[in-house]
Amino acid sequence: MTGVRVQGSGTEARREGVRAWLAARTPPAPALLAARLDVFVRTAPADRLAGTMTDALGALGLLALQASLARGETGDEVAMDLLAADAFVTYAFEVAAEEGADVGRLAAELLTRTVA
Repeated sequence: MTGVRVQGSGTEARREGVRAWLAARTPPAPALLAARLDVFVRTAPADRLAGTMTDALGALGLLALQASLARGETGDEVAMDLLAADAFVTYAFEVAAEEGADVGRLAAELLTRTVA
């Protein structure tokens, strides 16, 4: 994917760049969802935050989806993970469109990575 790179050369700087981007969204995410998004950003492996903002948000969406599937149960925690996955992927498409990236390519890449 192409586009604006997540700001910062270190992992913590990239985390803060993603957190700042999320905090700037209007309207803001509901408090419970915002908290779950923040957990994923704070705990994501460094490779999930690499590349462009589109890359990072898409990777975080897949991470949240994987977390929900790994629970092997139903309930509020799984629902919040699924909502986080949806939000991250939605934001990935939003920033891809803002950057003029090929959203069809983004969709195909996310689907391929989901199946893999």
